[in-house]
Amino acid sequence: MKKRVHLSNICVGMYIEELEDSSRNGFDKRRLLITSQAELRAILASNAMSAIIDTAKGKDVCEAADPSWELIRARFEAELESSFHAGEIRQARECIESTRPMIRQMLSSAHRDGSFDFDGAHGIVEAVMSDALESAGALIAMTKLKDRDEGTFLHCLAVSALMIAFGRSLGLGEEAIRDLGLGGLVHDIGKATVPHTILNKSGKLSPAEFALVRQHPARGAALLRGACDLPQTVLDVCLYHHEKLDGTGYPFGLREDAIPLAARIAAICDVYDAMVTIRPYKRGWSQAQTVEMMLTSRGHFDRDLLKRFVSQLVVKGSLQ
Repeated sequence: MKKRVHLSNICVGMYIEELEDSSRNGFDKRRLLITSQAELRAILASNAMSAIIDTAKGKDVCEAADPSWELIRARFEAELESSFHAGEIRQARECIESTRPMIRQMLSSAHRDGSFDFDGAHGIVEAVMSDALESAGALIAMTKLKDRDEGTFLHCLAVSALMIAFGRSLGLGEEAIRDLGLGGLVHDIGKATVPHTILNKSGKLSPAEFALVRQHPARGAALLRGACDLPQTVLDVCLYHHEKLDGTGYPFGLREDAIPLAARIAAICDVYDAMVTIRPYKRGWSQAQTVEMMLTSRGHFDRDLLKRFVSQLVVKGSLQ
């Protein structure tokens, strides 16, 4: 049986009889059994609006989950390929793969015995700083897609890269930028001291569990202080990144200029990444939706810094 479906409903295993190509204002006879993610990405990246599928030769649309993680990943890859050059994507992938074991080891050590490998963390930041010179946008974009196993690792990497890119846009010196990148990398390290059963709980947290999670900034700062002599900027990011300008944040309810500059930068980068993140159980917000939400969240962010983040990174296209 043949049927016409919107392109958003296609998946691996479908047999394509024709694609509706908007640039030609008609159908393109491109018969194909989609057998790989690469073939799916190529179709999603085309100008087609809809497709004719043959359910006798491949999957029916009803067999595809809505939305399937497979399809979400394929769309994501197609968007990356249309937004960045192949060299930028390759460099970003290499940075992610090279830092993955180091970040996992850093988090594992913090969880296991409360230790912190400063040299390893410094090496991660150096790698991100090097890549962020040329492909900050690609690296940050690539970290948006986070599955359950990669979420924590990629969030650490994304916030570090965002803070490095933002620091450069603010005209800060390389040493200050390095400290921001390190702070972004370890901002949530205190969560490694919170039981996984609480962090990964699917239902609502109890008041006691919620209170324990809110202790992660102080726990993280204590872990870092005990492990090595770190720059104050790094400790500030870890301890104060959940503070809000109106005093409703935690753990101390600080207001306005009482919140260190680095922590105000971290608050913007942390929330931005959390909102645009795409997960198997959550559609990511678009960049426009995220920016609008952040700009209308009165009392949360430093307004001047947020406007500079939007104008210098979002509007100029550094972030996709």
